[in-house]
Amino acid sequence: MEAKIITLVVLSNEKAQILKLLLEQEGVECFLEHQNLIQGAVSMGVNVKIKEDDFSKALPVLENLLHEKMKQSSVVSKENKKAETGRILLPIDFSDYSRKAADFAIDLARKVGAEITVFHTFYDPMINSLPFPDTFMYNVDTEELVMEIQEKAEEGMEEFKKYIEEKNDKLGNEKVTLKYEMTKGIAEEEIVSYAKEYEPWLIIMGTRGKDHKSVDLIGSVTAEVIDMTKYPVLVIPEDFDYKGLDKIRKVLYTTSFDESDFKALDILEKFLRPWNVKIICVHVESKEHSKWDEVRMEGLNEYMKKTYNHTDVVCDLIDSDDFLEGIENYVKEHKIDFISITTKRRSFISRMFNPSIAKKMLFHSTTPMLVFHS
Repeated sequence: MEAKIITLVVLSNEKAQILKLLLEQEGVECFLEHQNLIQGAVSMGVNVKIKEDDFSKALPVLENLLHEKMKQSSVVSKENKKAETGRILLPIDFSDYSRKAADFAIDLARKVGAEITVFHTFYDPMINSLPFPDTFMYNVDTEELVMEIQEKAEEGMEEFKKYIEEKNDKLGNEKVTLKYEMTKGIAEEEIVSYAKEYEPWLIIMGTRGKDHKSVDLIGSVTAEVIDMTKYPVLVIPEDFDYKGLDKIRKVLYTTSFDESDFKALDILEKFLRPWNVKIICVHVESKEHSKWDEVRMEGLNEYMKKTYNHTDVVCDLIDSDDFLEGIENYVKEHKIDFISITTKRRSFISRMFNPSIAKKMLFHSTTPMLVFHS
């Protein structure tokens, strides 16, 4: 009978090559798939494939490689204390959901000792006008319009500043540092540009609720920032009933058994460490999921319990042919307070025609979502 071929793990090309070499040294035959894809698809990763019969020999090699990677990550994180200890970027648009995001940001900043920069971008028709002379024949009062828009933005910022500082004053001796920035331009571009300079530990943004039609949200600033930035983005939905950080008890992390999971889980565990939270790591698979998925989940479960022995962790498989439906049902059934997901950066064309899972979940959920980038 012909040996069954399985995917051991999905890694970057460099890590896949190293693992292949290590496996062959142990007498495990393997080959790499998706190694020579065009640039737009490289982010999918390289599949390391082996014979199913060799799994027991291959698993210790893989665990050693990943353990070494985690030790290196730990060293880097200690050296980069500035980024870890906390700058929170809070982009706002003066809406109710921005205020809800601010409530969350204040509580989190107090908990982790971070500063918050409140950031607003206002529309400037001078910048955003099309570069054709004919467009200006309708804009004879453009300069006055710009002044009016800027004045309204300043008034909005002052009102929001009053709101957030009243919240902060109630913290007494635990007040957090608040800073304010305002620019003109296209919101998502300005947020991403400022984030590169500011290097936040986290970006916190509000978003409209589930009752809005998804067609109206295709250009959502929050969704575009998720696609464009490299920093983790915490999304607070308008419909989320926020009652304080101490009420967050169960956090769901969706895994695809990818190398990026280990980095994301490390950040997530540090993020949740200040309070008592259970991490539930799930993988959505068809109702006829393979034995291999069960083995991989069990391996991940053992890794998490060993690595994060002071954190309550659980791993589970969700049987569903529809990812979003499976997640939504699980969230309701298990009363999940928080969702975390890792997304891959994609080309502009792929974003247009194939919205990411994170973006679909953003428009589909009333539960806060923390998005990492692989």
